[in-house]
Amino acid sequence: MFHERKYNYWLFAGVLLVCFMVSMGVRFQQFDAWKKSPAAYFVGERPLMTTLDAPFWLRNAREYNEGTYGQNDSLRNYPDNTKTFKELFLPQKYTDPAQVWNYGIYDVPLLSFLIAHLSPLFDFNYYLTGTLLIPVLASLFILPMGIYFFQIGIPLSGLMGGLIGTFAGGYYMRSSIGRIDTDMLNLFFPTMTALLILSASLAKTERSILAYSAGSGFSLFLFQWWYNKPGFTLLFFIVLVFSLFIHRIRFRTILLSALLFLLFSKISTFMSGPSSLTNFLQGYFMIEEFSEKNLIDNGIVPATFPNVATTISEVDSVPMDIVFSRILSNILIDWIGFVAFFVMAVFRWRFLLPLVPMLALGILSFQSSNRFIMYLAPFIGIGLGWILILVIEGGFYLLMGKVTNNKVKKESKIVKEERLKIKDSLWTVLCFAATGRHIGSTMKDTDSKGESRTDKYPFWKGNEIGKFELARQWSLYLALGVFFWAISSQTAISFVPGPSIHPRLYATFLEVKKRVPQDSALLTWWDYGFALNDATGLMTFQDGGGLQHQPKNVFTARGLISPDADELYDITQFLATEGNLGIVNNNTSPEALLRVVRNPQLKPWNPIYLFFTADMTGKYGAISKIGSWDLKKGGSQPRGYQNLACNKITNDEMNCRGAKIDLKAGKINNQIALKRLLFIRDGKVLREQEFGHHQGYTLQLLVSGQQVVEVQLIDEVVFRSNYNQMFLLGRYRKDLFEETYNAFPFSRLYRVKF
Repeated sequence: MFHERKYNYWLFAGVLLVCFMVSMGVRFQQFDAWKKSPAAYFVGERPLMTTLDAPFWLRNAREYNEGTYGQNDSLRNYPDNTKTFKELFLPQKYTDPAQVWNYGIYDVPLLSFLIAHLSPLFDFNYYLTGTLLIPVLASLFILPMGIYFFQIGIPLSGLMGGLIGTFAGGYYMRSSIGRIDTDMLNLFFPTMTALLILSASLAKTERSILAYSAGSGFSLFLFQWWYNKPGFTLLFFIVLVFSLFIHRIRFRTILLSALLFLLFSKISTFMSGPSSLTNFLQGYFMIEEFSEKNLIDNGIVPATFPNVATTISEVDSVPMDIVFSRILSNILIDWIGFVAFFVMAVFRWRFLLPLVPMLALGILSFQSSNRFIMYLAPFIGIGLGWILILVIEGGFYLLMGKVTNNKVKKESKIVKEERLKIKDSLWTVLCFAATGRHIGSTMKDTDSKGESRTDKYPFWKGNEIGKFELARQWSLYLALGVFFWAISSQTAISFVPGPSIHPRLYATFLEVKKRVPQDSALLTWWDYGFALNDATGLMTFQDGGGLQHQPKNVFTARGLISPDADELYDITQFLATEGNLGIVNNNTSPEALLRVVRNPQLKPWNPIYLFFTADMTGKYGAISKIGSWDLKKGGSQPRGYQNLACNKITNDEMNCRGAKIDLKAGKINNQIALKRLLFIRDGKVLREQEFGHHQGYTLQLLVSGQQVVEVQLIDEVVFRSNYNQMFLLGRYRKDLFEETYNAFPFSRLYRVKF
């Protein structure tokens, strides 16, 4: 006779805790690897970050503790956020002190709030505090996911979903050491909310249903504080109501549950959900070349601007095979888990409904941003865990059936009957593992009063089980461990991240702080905006907090790639005095806008510096794509640096991968002409050789000591650009700029002479 599957809670809790500890421990091992090579990962006592957004959260935490939170907004979006700019160009209502926002605890991002309160434990080392918080928060989603599937009778699915999800490249690389960002809990809150909705739909009493519904709303309140995406509240509200409805909860209870959900999640958040959801999806799903329409109602044709999102890897869409490879490198195993999940969903769809918002985001990774892969990864593990249950349960009972057969010492007819019973038992086991019910049984979730529930075992109660059941469960959990160990090499578990900013480059930020007046502004590329605000306390024109999408980013790029020093000077002056608002107000036509930008009327009221950093060489293609944008017709002609891998360099020739360069004739593979050859050391030209060709490419050889460390092949447009001339060659107009700090090859600082 087949017995009900009763999983012991305490045994399960121990296994779940082990999975959680493994996830944390591997991430702590990453930090241990960092400490073994401090020069590569630390600047002083400060561990560096693996995301460029981290300094934003850390600066908020420090300012919150110092009581200055909200008072340094002018550090971002120069000059538009400065008091002088607002007094000159904005109506009085925007500068009236009475209209200034009153900052409260809720306005501090939850991530910064946690770091601020934990920092005293680490001697107010905010970078260290945030770094050591990552392993715990990034692993936390494993707990509600495991409990979720324990409640519906397939604990291995939850455990495997947690293990695959935490170490899948799409999530692990976004939640590893140094990655102080919201991704750390972006799996936890949806999973926790789903667990509470499931608990509400399976609760035995109305009071419990209401309590779980309120809890799910509060979970989303915290999620909104953490991630600020109201669309999740709307989606989970729909899921809550539908889940309660299909589980036959009384209409009155559903209404009360919905009301409590709204109250605890904050009604204003729910009301802004539709627009937030639309904007969120558009930001990742509708990536087009244009960021603005090129026609307006009055017939004026303003300039169009490129969509900066096309240059950001995070929002790139990738083929399905690449999506799967960022979960498990073996695509076949990914497909097996993916298909198995949907087969399981056919049987248990009512109990999987709370996970639909997460699943929907995961499916979006096939068509939209690759950052959604982290939502898909757990479902691959869930499917694999379900298959593992079927295999182990079936194998276990086949083994026990064989033992039973060996003990039968009766006539052949009786033996046949016993074998038939064994087969029936195996079929019963597999059906129960697949569907959660016995053969021929019916599942009635509630009676007319909405109180009777499905066969289930509350996760907070341990179950008394016999030796047979204990052996079965140990077999399942041991199989889980062996299987994950076998496929762990297919995950990103061995990944150790490197800092987003080279330590020696970051050290130059601290040096810049010493060399320039505190009220100065830095014009540079947007990626390091947050880091510069935090490290130097200086103002920046752009950063990664959405400001990179502003039109002034186009003009910054235009100045960098321009061969005209006057154009860079004029653009800098215009951006420093009229900002993004000046671009918008003067955008009546491309010609009119360019005319205004090239003829600025005001002088900057703060010292302005141009800050070049080494990463801009690798990003030059993206900078060129934006800066060469045709403001009238659209489209661009991006150019960049091509690095050659050369293994032999003499006075006569260079042997490089795919190219043999004749240094006497100035030819590449006897076909492509070279115009010049330059040797560069410490940002200065050591030697320049002209080949006499009117057209051709330029070879730039970067030298350190007596060694050539980099060989760059560029066309004439890139060679003449302000970036190449000022940063790499150290050539600049001394009537327009003054070199303040040369830390080549990492960074270079120029004061603009206004």
